[in-house]
Amino acid sequence: MISCTEFILSYSELFTYLEDTRGRQEVDRFWNYLFEPTGDGIPLINYVEKEGIRGCFSYWSGTLNEEAADFTMYLNEKAGWFLNVMHHCPSKGRLLTAKDDIGIVPYHDYCLHCDCYRQSIQKVGLEYIYNFNGIDHAACSLLIYDPKVFDGRVIVDENTEIMDRKASQNEYFHRDFHSSMNMGIEYLGKNFGLDAVTEYLTRYTHAVYQQLLTDIRKEGLAALQAKIQDTYKKEKTPEALETVLTEKELKVTVHFCPAVRHLHNTGRKVSSWYRYTTEVVMDVIARETGYVFTMDSYDEETGAAAYHFTAV
Repeated sequence: MISCTEFILSYSELFTYLEDTRGRQEVDRFWNYLFEPTGDGIPLINYVEKEGIRGCFSYWSGTLNEEAADFTMYLNEKAGWFLNVMHHCPSKGRLLTAKDDIGIVPYHDYCLHCDCYRQSIQKVGLEYIYNFNGIDHAACSLLIYDPKVFDGRVIVDENTEIMDRKASQNEYFHRDFHSSMNMGIEYLGKNFGLDAVTEYLTRYTHAVYQQLLTDIRKEGLAALQAKIQDTYKKEKTPEALETVLTEKELKVTVHFCPAVRHLHNTGRKVSSWYRYTTEVVMDVIARETGYVFTMDSYDEETGAAAYHFTAV
């Protein structure tokens, strides 16, 4: 499992992988799939179909607080407009930090994927203007309006609801990133097979976990044990994990996968390829650090698993 707290790195790396191997048009196809307003994926459509333009306020109130964004949102239903000013985007901000810290190059059109929210907005008869000014320092804004009501003026008056948040006011923990990870793996596996899933996850592991690989080479399996424990701690499910470390072996038992549990709890179908977000990543880590990884068992329904690492 790739933690929802590490998802943004995997997201950007997937865009890069698709362009490198299939061309820029494949990235667009993937984004259209990811944001298709069916109600099964990115859930904005469920909000705006139920609440109209207020659904924008409801949807982003949840996601942006969970992502610990710096933002100000405005909603004026009477005048038919919704405005979100992103002072600092947590996703692009994390990519820029990772670029400095571990050398990852953010996907060059990363911010453009948010324009695909347009599909949901236009499906319910609203219009969408995305302002990309500021994305080089993780800022942007978007205006959504009802063309039947909006007169072209954004005026903050007594009918305007405002939500203003700083990153320091919230904890970064957005479980629904597991859904996007699940959809990304499903897209790769369904369209290009296990080889593509393996190639992408291998590239991701090499790009993101260089420091971990260095630590394991220096400290042995204790560094890997600490990383795995930290993942489940960040997922707020330490009870899901048991590890046993000896001089030559690390045994890991996962009683349930918090990502799989979240997907079931939100009515999503877990991809048959999802197991490889653990299996491939752990195998690459093992091979790169002189160990052998063995997946002893995996339960498709719950994500429960048992695996171990042994010295060569």
